[in-house]
Amino acid sequence: MSTINIKPTEYRIIQGYKSRPVEFDPVKTKRLAVIGGVLMLSVLAGTILGGVDPLYGLVVVAAPLAVVGLLYFLGRFDLAPLLVLLAAAFLPVGVPTGTGSKLVASLVLTLVFTGIWFMRMVAVEKRFYLEPTSLNIPLFGFMIATVVSLLWSNLLRDPLVNWRTFSPVQLASTVVMIMLPGAFLLMINHVKSRQVLMGMTGLMLLAGTIGLVKQYEIVYLPINTGGMFTMWIISLSAGLAIFWKRLHPFGRLILLGLTGVWVIWGFVLHISWLAGWLPGLAALGVLTAMRSKKMLIAIALVGAVIFFFNSDYYLGKVLGNESNESGGTRLAAWEVNWRVTGQHLLFGTGPAGYASYYMSYFPHDAMATHSNYVDIVAETGLVGFAFYIWFFIALTWKGYKLCLRLKNRGDFYESLANAALAGTVAGIVAMAIGDWLIPFAYTQTIAGFDYSVYCWLFMGAIVVIDKLTKEEVAAGKPAIAVQPAQAQ
Repeated sequence: MSTINIKPTEYRIIQGYKSRPVEFDPVKTKRLAVIGGVLMLSVLAGTILGGVDPLYGLVVVAAPLAVVGLLYFLGRFDLAPLLVLLAAAFLPVGVPTGTGSKLVASLVLTLVFTGIWFMRMVAVEKRFYLEPTSLNIPLFGFMIATVVSLLWSNLLRDPLVNWRTFSPVQLASTVVMIMLPGAFLLMINHVKSRQVLMGMTGLMLLAGTIGLVKQYEIVYLPINTGGMFTMWIISLSAGLAIFWKRLHPFGRLILLGLTGVWVIWGFVLHISWLAGWLPGLAALGVLTAMRSKKMLIAIALVGAVIFFFNSDYYLGKVLGNESNESGGTRLAAWEVNWRVTGQHLLFGTGPAGYASYYMSYFPHDAMATHSNYVDIVAETGLVGFAFYIWFFIALTWKGYKLCLRLKNRGDFYESLANAALAGTVAGIVAMAIGDWLIPFAYTQTIAGFDYSVYCWLFMGAIVVIDKLTKEEVAAGKPAIAVQPAQAQ
């Protein structure tokens, strides 16, 4: 296999196209990128933060800009996803926008990072380049469909639909729906080392350890444990414990213990909350299946026996409570949603758009759908939904092939690849019963970006690991042996 040597000032473009390398002036790049990023963020902040104390607006804009500027001038954009993760997990605070939601630091960081990156490509390098991957087309297709749905829904909006505070909410929702895939793009285009992946994994596990104190109501700590946080802690800790063969026994015990206490928190202490424990169990099922089909069958048999002898409890109390609290509500909410979505199938009602129809026509029947699949169809139509599903099918298939290729390496790459695949599959399951991957503006609010971004960052690890391990092969580096006596 041939290799491509890339100079520091040269970049590859999308696979399938050819272009001669372009050199650029670093000083000019920094100047134009920073100016463009500041202007873009200023326009957005002025729109979203209207009516808010200017001091708060100054803080929420200036602080992330300072961090981004420092990283940019140090040439460490590879740390961008790590910083977004740090802000999402450990800074669950935000600035009020006057619309009942908050603008969180992780969203601002993602916006500024991606803004500077794209401004540099457009204004300085004069060409558009991405890491070659089959995921680019469906991902950008969904992002473009989101913008089109915003314009389409406003141009063709029912004249009787009028909600004074809706426009800022819809704009903010559009930003969230674009910036979550933007975080994925930051991950796959800028992370180029094992160290950054290990740093992100360690940071998430640290948050999971500290978060136990909060979740078990020992002491309240400012750790963002919402959304799919529990699932990712289970997936990462179990994935490392199961697949990393040279992991120290004490470290393996700690990781298995972390997995266990989070499973207990979800499946035992909060079993009536289906969305709280089902994704985590789905991730464990995928990890077990990838490790050993026999182990999966054995665990399934044990689970079946436990269920058989406790069927009255699970079918009566647990599933009964879930049906009363959420199941019946979901079906009713989907029926109400279809009254609007059925009339806007092509490009939908725009980001958060169906809420304005609810308030105008049947406010007393308005209910959140609690399903990303229903939301995506309602907001971006069949066009956006097709790209969205295409992306997740392609990502899952890519992750599965990667795990097969890395099978029996027994190293960190194989462990994280399996954890990322398990998390992706669990996310696909969770989207049927919650809006955890694309937060809806009137349920999770735009602050839901904080815990939704966990998914998009770690799903991106699939592409990063695939790239790094192929580069190892191209460079002639052998896969790590699996002898137990060999140190990692």
